[in-house]
Amino acid sequence: MVDDPQNCMMENCTRHAEIMLEVGGQVIYLCRPHFSQLVSRMEKAAERRGNISPRSLRIEKLNDGKIRVRIARARAGKR
Repeated sequence: MVDDPQNCMMENCTRHAEIMLEVGGQVIYLCRPHFSQLVSRMEKAAERRGNISPRSLRIEKLNDGKIRVRIARARAGKR
């Protein structure tokens, strides 16, 4: 849980962050709905691939300080 009054870092979101997540050495702050959405997306990717790890997340920084999170596609031959 985030004690600091930080806003969610997701693109176009103005909600207060409740969750702090470290991805690749970078800390990102997420509201509960965006965290749940990310978990759901990772579950779906794991079902398709057979597994998933936080290293599969790609954080794209936008000009306004916000971020966009993408899940990297599995490489051919790595299944």
